Order: sequence, then C-alpha cells, then structure tokens
Amino acid sequence: MEKTLTIIMPAYNEKNTVLQAIEQAKNADIGSYKKEIIVVDDGSTDGTRELISKAEGVRKALMPKNRGKGAALKEGIKQATGDYVVFHDSDMEYDPNDFKYMLPLMESNLADVVIGSRFIGRKQILFGKGKNVLLLNYVGNMIIKWAWNILYSHNLTDVYPCYKMMRLSDLKELNVKADGFVFDLEMMLKLKRKGKVYVEIPINFRHRDYKAGKKMGMKVGFISLWYILWHRFFD
Repeated sequence: MEKTLTIIMPAYNEKNTVLQAIEQAKNADIGSYKKEIIVVDDGSTDGTRELISKAEGVRKALMPKNRGKGAALKEGIKQATGDYVVFHDSDMEYDPNDFKYMLPLMESNLADVVIGSRFIGRKQILFGKGKNVLLLNYVGNMIIKWAWNILYSHNLTDVYPCYKMMRLSDLKELNVKADGFVFDLEMMLKLKRKGKVYVEIPINFRHRDYKAGKKMGMKVGFISLWYILWHRFFD
C-alpha cells in the first residue's frame, strides 16, 4: 500500500517566501510516496496569513494568535494523517527534494528519527564571499550540540535542524509541553528516552541572515542550553 509523508510547514511573518516554499514542497520529488502538506500560520501580522489562505493543494491551519513555532508544529501534528512526518520551514533555507533520501532510511526500520544535518557533507565557510553559514548561528549550534552529546551520550552533528523525519505514531505518543523553538529539543529528548534510534544524513542548506528575517538568535540559544540541563538533571 502506498504510504504518505506529511509535511508540516509552520509560518510566522514570512510573506516574501511562504508561497514559494509551499510550491517547492508541492513540487518536490519524493518518489512513490503520497504527500500531505499542512501549512500552519502562527498568527502572522505581515500578510502571510492572507497568502496562505489563498494557497491551493495544501491543508491550512490558522492560529488565532502567535504562540510559537512549537505550538504551530503541534497543531500540524494534531491534523496529520500520514505514515511519516517531517518539518519544513517556510523561509527557503532548505530543499524538500532531500526527503527522497530520508524516506528509505525510515522504511529500512534501522532508524526511528532521520535528521537532515546542515553540518556534514559540506565545508562550513564562516567568512568572505563564499560564506555559507552565519558565525554566531554556527557557534551557538556547536555549543548546544556539545552539551547535548555530553549530557545524553549521543553523537549528533546537528541538534537544531529543521529536517527531522519520524513516524507519526511515535509523535502522537509524546506529550511535548514547549510551544517555542525549544519544542524541537524537548521532542528529541523524549524520543531518545523512549529508545528511538537517530540517523543523520547531509542535506542541501542555504542560510539567510537576520536582515532577511532569520528568527533564531542568542536568546533561543541560552534557553536551549537551560532546557538541555533542566531535562537532564531535574526532569
């Protein structure tokens, strides 16, 4: 029987890219799998909401107010009906054609979570015209990665990627409380505690800077470190 991949796309004030990202997801080649695309507007105020409302060929969820990326993802998970679930940002940093390389690993039953890592398979260039990653973002990710790997005896290269593919049944079992960006961390922690196996593969990634609308900053980094410590020693 043909299986379905649910692509959950949260969006908050992304009017310049959201429609392009939707079309990119709709046109992505994922082989013989069916697609279910759920676009969740997280209370946008810049016109993103209106653009999503007019989009065709996708399911839409319009949050009454801004509650955070995690809340948007949870709404998408609630509505999902596919066999597998993957998250896809609406900022055009990622290429959903990479899903076709992640799906066979899920089908193999050798992995429970397939992570698309931004930091393997390509050289990280921090300065100059060829720069392909933001310095502060890269350093923050490395600190969080080291903390995660040390405290949880893991060996991930990318703890905060957008692309994480899982079975919907595994996600439905989780009770993730966080509504913000740290939803990802809490979800991954709880999946790991259930003994789920993680596998990483390289993906295509094109960073955007804060002038272009990138939202994760130092505040999220500090909160993330606190989350990792809290769940390790006090939860």
